[in-house]
Amino acid sequence: MKKRLLLMMVLILAVLTYVSIKGNNRPPEERKYRDKVLSALGGHDVDKLKSLFSKNARDNIDDFDFKIALLMKKYKGKLISAKYDRNYPVVTEDKEKGIKRIETYYVVKTDELGIKFMYLQVVAKDDENPDEVGISSMMFSPEIWQITMDDSNRGYYLWVDNPLWADYVDPDEVMSTESSR
Repeated sequence: MKKRLLLMMVLILAVLTYVSIKGNNRPPEERKYRDKVLSALGGHDVDKLKSLFSKNARDNIDDFDFKIALLMKKYKGKLISAKYDRNYPVVTEDKEKGIKRIETYYVVKTDELGIKFMYLQVVAKDDENPDEVGISSMMFSPEIWQITMDDSNRGYYLWVDNPLWADYVDPDEVMSTESSR
């Protein structure tokens, strides 16, 4: 009986430790950007939201001010929750170049909007080009499947996207890669 009780306690401790470690696997930059974005949206603070985008994103996103204003208009109500969707965040890191990128989908719920989906791509670190540090891409959508749709559906949701983000791919390279398959 004592052995069973001891074994049960060890198993419970192991499960709790695993859950604790798994839950803390998020990079601190992800939480920082999520909280700042949601705070800016909730407070309709345009300047605060703009400042979270990288310098290169602010300089290269077409109609940046208009898209931010539209995003502010679409975000309504008081935040109830912001939870992860899918197995996110995904962190990619090139330690040689000093680049760290974080990609995350959230299920965002407010008292007026109900459930919406938000996507953030953040360059948390770039030693070669510090102007890339910040949000490079952000999306706010009524449905998660819209995120993966092609460009023909971009009018349905708001996509604030930097065409010159850190891992920008030259279309010619993509075409040659696809055609060689």
